[in-house]
Amino acid sequence: MLIAILLALGVTPGMILVLLLALMLVKRYKTIKHPAVFKTRVRLVEGQFPGLKAEWKKGYGAWVTNVFTLRKGLPLNIVDVLPVATIEQVRTGAADEVKGLHGAPVIAGLTLSTGARIEIAVAAEQRATGLKPWAAQAAQAAQVDGPASDAPLAPASVGEA
Repeated sequence: MLIAILLALGVTPGMILVLLLALMLVKRYKTIKHPAVFKTRVRLVEGQFPGLKAEWKKGYGAWVTNVFTLRKGLPLNIVDVLPVATIEQVRTGAADEVKGLHGAPVIAGLTLSTGARIEIAVAAEQRATGLKPWAAQAAQAAQVDGPASDAPLAPASVGEA
């Protein structure tokens, strides 16, 4: 409808395309620069979840309580919503294990509420943002480079985050 109005006002189709491209890039920039959004890689380890595969997939992640949202695509408008139940382990990956993240990334094994298991990789400098719902548990697990016990770690309560 808006495009039809612009065409009726004499705006050329090329200018409309440039305008739409500029709006898309502004939206992408604002999403990436948001303080709660971090660069991440995600892969499916066990089970099934629509949109995820066994190889590392790049995107931008954010936490909404204990739900992990993965934004992907050029305008970052494709969102995978991953309801996380527990964090299983936190480890430091090798520098060449996950491409696109600087240095040695932090890799967290997560269990989704559907029963599937995933791993998310976050750059070491974004560890606080990338593992925010489990900040205390992730710090405890990182001290021993794995879970402190055999029991899965539960997310922190909303008041602690």
